[in-house]
Amino acid sequence: MIKRVILFLAIVLACISCFAYFRLHDEEHLGLSKEKIREMWSHANPQQVHFRSGDLIFRHGRGAISEALKLFSRHDAAYSHAGIISIENKKVFVYHAIGGEENPTNHLRKDPLELFCNPNDVHSFGMYRLDLDNDKFRKVDSLASVYFRKGLEFDTKFDLNTDDKMYCSEFVYKVILKVTGDKNYLPLSAVSGMKYVACDDLYLNPHCSCLYRYQY
Repeated sequence: MIKRVILFLAIVLACISCFAYFRLHDEEHLGLSKEKIREMWSHANPQQVHFRSGDLIFRHGRGAISEALKLFSRHDAAYSHAGIISIENKKVFVYHAIGGEENPTNHLRKDPLELFCNPNDVHSFGMYRLDLDNDKFRKVDSLASVYFRKGLEFDTKFDLNTDDKMYCSEFVYKVILKVTGDKNYLPLSAVSGMKYVACDDLYLNPHCSCLYRYQY
């Protein structure tokens, strides 16, 4: 299993170096009609969940690169991408770090929930909550907003030691780290001595609980 993770990690990093990372393959895009998307989104119905600003959200994207990225997770390879939920004027958005053709600017994005979870591009998604107090939830939302306004760039080198650029799970991890001030609050993964933040590091720990999971 470890050898397989190392192999896929190497493949992903090679893709990042050569192709500027993270383009969902056209053959994996379902090409659904607007009506079908609305129908599938209505069935998913995440609005029934009482989530809040500062909650975490994860998705499993369609495409070969997303399948490889899932293997960053050592224990539960359910998701390939992570973000932070923000609710403004009763509308739900997701802050998330992504690069490549899907996001040519490479800057942190703030997308409506339904776009982040669009069934055209997503197999499944899940929402999770950390055991933070109300003040820390507000700080998570506020700090994510600060990074967004500053135009935080996506980190194509997956370098956990730099803070001027971040990949998706690193962005979530470092926001939580700054808010809690506790370096041991969330774990890290490591392969061949390289430390990184996997999606399951963020939600498979005693501080986190699942609010909702859905598969299209």
